[in-house]
Amino acid sequence: MKLTDPDYPAVLDAAVEILRERARTGQPMTYGELSAKLAERKFDPIPPHRGIMAYLLRDVCLYENEDGRAPMLSAIVVNKVSKEPSDQFSALARSLPFSRSGEWTWRDEQRVVFARYNGS
Repeated sequence: MKLTDPDYPAVLDAAVEILRERARTGQPMTYGELSAKLAERKFDPIPPHRGIMAYLLRDVCLYENEDGRAPMLSAIVVNKVSKEPSDQFSALARSLPFSRSGEWTWRDEQRVVFARYNGS
C-alpha cells in the first residue's frame, strides 16, 4: 500500500472508523491490532511499524481536523510492549497544525480522545 494507491482513501476511512469504535471502549489499540483490523477488511497489508502506517496515522489525525484543534485520534494507538505511541506521534503533535504545548503529554491527548468518543 502506498499513499498514491487508489484504495488509500478507503483505508483511511476504515482506519478512522476502527479507531473511533475502539475509542468508544476507552481502550488503546496496538499498531499490530490496527494492521490486523485493516487486513480483515481485505485491504492490502499495512505493516504495523514505520512506512505507510506512520502516514496513515498522521492522516487519521487530520481527518475532519484540518486546523488541528480536535483531539488527535491516533493517540490511542500504542506499541504492544511499551503501551505508548511512537516518538513520531509526539513529533506530529508538536508540529503544525496541531502545535501541542510544551506542557502537553500523549496521555492527556489520549484522555481527550476517549472522552470525546465515549461521551465522558
